[in-house]
Amino acid sequence: MILRSLFFYIIVYAWTIVYFIFFSPVKYFRRKTAIKLSVFWTASIIWFSKKILGIDYIVDGKDNIPRDKPFLVASNHQSAWETFFFVALFGDPVFVLKEELKNIPIMSSYFSKLGYIYINREKGFSSLKKVISSISKLVKKDVKAFIIFPQGTRVAPGEKKELNSGVIAVNKILKIPIVPIKHNSGLYWKNKKFIKHKGSIKVKIYPALKDGLNKVELRKKIEKIFY
Repeated sequence: MILRSLFFYIIVYAWTIVYFIFFSPVKYFRRKTAIKLSVFWTASIIWFSKKILGIDYIVDGKDNIPRDKPFLVASNHQSAWETFFFVALFGDPVFVLKEELKNIPIMSSYFSKLGYIYINREKGFSSLKKVISSISKLVKKDVKAFIIFPQGTRVAPGEKKELNSGVIAVNKILKIPIVPIKHNSGLYWKNKKFIKHKGSIKVKIYPALKDGLNKVELRKKIEKIFY
């Protein structure tokens, strides 16, 4: 796995640099073109991880993905794998990202073109207002999936972290259903670890949480799924 991991990183970094340099003029592209480029690249990373690292995946509950209305994905966050996977799975999701990711060369131009939403976690209320306003505008542009990680950061398997209430606030104000997702990517794609491990990541997509639940009930439902 040391050799496989080394080969994987060489291939992925080389492929990514060539790919995004070639398509670097993203600001001149239509959003639909940027979406296709993003989906192709993320799907290629998932393919490389399967073929080189032996990391496969099983998805349970695809039928729970709403087809005709916007929804909020509340997912646990264990590694970088799920950020690639969700783009390949949903096709045109918008992520709520930490502000530090604005500084990634070229990639940040894609994030901007795709409508990704940056938040400063130290500016709680103003960041929440920005998220709500941005999602509201994107819904009118027919964007369906919005990815939020309520844990706020990557959390190792077996560990617990208090959930932030952003996804719940968006649900209450914009009346957009929450679709919880749980996975165990951190068992194989270990966060900030060079060596990866063979295995099959289990992804479970739950039915949208029922309307009418209060904030405390929603938080407990999500926590029960995650932990």
